[in-house]
Amino acid sequence: MKLLPGGVAGLAWTVKRGLLKLRWPGLAGLALLVFALAFYAFGSAPMRARLAALQVQRADLTARIDTRGAGAQPVTQRSQLSNFYAFFPLTRALPDVLGAIEHAASSQGLRLEKGEYRLSRERGFPLARYQVTLPVQGGYGEVRGFVNAVLDAVPAAALEELALKREGIGEPLIEARVRFVLFLGAE
Repeated sequence: MKLLPGGVAGLAWTVKRGLLKLRWPGLAGLALLVFALAFYAFGSAPMRARLAALQVQRADLTARIDTRGAGAQPVTQRSQLSNFYAFFPLTRALPDVLGAIEHAASSQGLRLEKGEYRLSRERGFPLARYQVTLPVQGGYGEVRGFVNAVLDAVPAAALEELALKREGIGEPLIEARVRFVLFLGAE
């Protein structure tokens, strides 16, 4: 079977001639068509496969919930409240929590040399408040990274105060005073 006179050279000439006949609007349309096909092949098709895998995973999780939920106790407000308070670390876990704060500082290249610590309990409130005030010195990025790392590592922590001070406009280091409040469960 013979395609064109001249073989591959003749085919190339015919394609080139056809492309020249299209001019710029036709070439733009052809380029968009090639782009759409490439997008479908490399973008849409893998996402459809991922969607199918997620639907299978969802069906599996739904089946697990249905089998566990058959014998489960009904959820009451009291059980929800006790589950909420069980989220907070106990006061005996305070050294681990403070260790996580120290680790967050060292991971950002900051040193915690001193700090102010104050434990307070309010009557009728089942959680204890432990205020931790830390002076740190470093770059803005390091201080911000430290605060974010603490809030990520210690979910029971809240940022209460952040004061930043820089000696001069060209000074790269800032002095920061960071106050966290740690909420601790009673034992």
